[in-house]
Amino acid sequence: MLQAALNGKHASVGILYFYQKEKDADLIYGDISKIKIGKITPEEIQQEVERTIGDIGRDNRIIESGDNKAHEIARVKLTTPIPKPISPVIEAEQEVAATVLPEVEPPKTLEQRIREMGEFANFGFFKEALRKDVVLAELMDQNTEYAGLVNMLEAYDREIASIFQEANLPAEQRFEMIKAIGIDRSTFSGMQNSIVADKLAAIMEAIVSSAEATVERRIESLREALGVVTSAELLYDDHGKLEALIDARMRVQVDLMELSKEIIEVYMAMDKTVTEQLDGMGAEYASDNVYINEIMQPLKPLFLPRNIAAVTNKLIGDLHKKRVVLSIVEEKIKKLVDLVFKLCEEDATIIDYQQKLIRLLMAQRVENVVVVDHVIKYCLRIFVGPADTGRTATALTWSGIVSRRKNTLLLDLTGNSKLSQYGVEPVELNLFLKDRLERQFICVEGNLEEEGNRVEEVVAELKTRLHYYAHVHILLDAGQTELLNRLAKSALSVHFLTDCTPRGNRLLKTTVEHFRAENVASKAILIDPPLDPHRMLADLSLDPLMTKAIILPRMQYIRACSLNQSKPYESWEVAETFEEAFR
Repeated sequence: MLQAALNGKHASVGILYFYQKEKDADLIYGDISKIKIGKITPEEIQQEVERTIGDIGRDNRIIESGDNKAHEIARVKLTTPIPKPISPVIEAEQEVAATVLPEVEPPKTLEQRIREMGEFANFGFFKEALRKDVVLAELMDQNTEYAGLVNMLEAYDREIASIFQEANLPAEQRFEMIKAIGIDRSTFSGMQNSIVADKLAAIMEAIVSSAEATVERRIESLREALGVVTSAELLYDDHGKLEALIDARMRVQVDLMELSKEIIEVYMAMDKTVTEQLDGMGAEYASDNVYINEIMQPLKPLFLPRNIAAVTNKLIGDLHKKRVVLSIVEEKIKKLVDLVFKLCEEDATIIDYQQKLIRLLMAQRVENVVVVDHVIKYCLRIFVGPADTGRTATALTWSGIVSRRKNTLLLDLTGNSKLSQYGVEPVELNLFLKDRLERQFICVEGNLEEEGNRVEEVVAELKTRLHYYAHVHILLDAGQTELLNRLAKSALSVHFLTDCTPRGNRLLKTTVEHFRAENVASKAILIDPPLDPHRMLADLSLDPLMTKAIILPRMQYIRACSLNQSKPYESWEVAETFEEAFR
């Protein structure tokens, strides 16, 4: 009898047959959908019905309107016949037959467009796609199941409004009728919420996938810009071009920070849309009429969809997963930003060094690359070296030689002057500052180590003597690093002196490592070096490319001068050797 009824059903009517055991599947046959479930309960049946309706809704080959049939079913459920409503309605309902359409290419969904737009890193489009009204409009246009549910809910709302306006029915009867329709309406409202949640999840998945791909492509493309400045071909390029490349890296840095900001804004848009959807689900009522809802307020829990908890958990879980993925993407960007910062700092150092080297090669004199901000820089030169390495004899000899051309002042601030051993009578520093002595060549001895606050005072006084003394040479000990750094700011060059013995090199290397002054030329005076001069400079922590090496032989005549108390710069042989070495 059941089989006969199934065989005689209308072609537009669908039958769902639920069974638990395999042997029950063959009890009936024909144009029916057989669905195996684990347990026959209202919840299991509702879940399978929703899934089946979803499969039918995604089939674009069948277009069938079920609004009128649903409207009729809702009427049958009422216990009392519904009187004719006040507003005129169409009584004769024409059933629209199912029509099979030929296969056509379906329009692109919002998720597909997001994945395509992601190739162009359009984060503005991502945020626009997450707006709730855009999502609902997309569902209305392309999802027949969702459109049917919307129409069904509207039909229920019209039915509720019609009953509410019917004055011929008792209030209690109208209340019960609206309650019954509202409960049925909540079922379809739950199905609508489920479809919206699935759509939101699909859109968020597409956005996160596109964002990941966008960031990976952007990072890959920006790595090329990061490697340009370090190319060996640019070593001797012009300064303007190198600065432009540095600016390009800074723009890359700004782009990355902007990208990180856009990712945060996209997640905020996701969170906003999900929150709006959850708030909307929690505000479900019997209908869309505010006045009716106020009357039915005591029964509001009955009108809430049963799947609201499952949909809420799904949306919150999906949102959390997307936040984790976007956080990982943002962390990649931050690491690259830190790398750009580091590279820019390194590039600035490299470019500064390259430009100094280029200017030095063009000038061929280390002094020519020094920026002279005061006239004393033209005159002041510093000699520094350990004791017993020939520093006094070397500084005295060269100062005496240049004094033949211009007046020269030699100021010994080592605190342990040996000038008197070479037949010179040095003047006390205080006397020199007080009496303003003027001679062609004058040697002054003093000690500023105990009176560090007098350094600026002495330099200021020396500036007032430059009209007479064209050369001012200062002799320091290798241990006076603090005094060296303070005086070097006003000096044109610093001469690091060593006798190339292990002791001399060790003490001088410590001095070089503590030397911090900038904008000053570096020279190294090597007395009888046993190794290649460039090797000696490297051992002393001096840059061979930025330091001029002055090679002096070990001269027995100068050693004899300290015993005879004679002046070494008066020897033509010594003068000729020094002129050749210092030129």
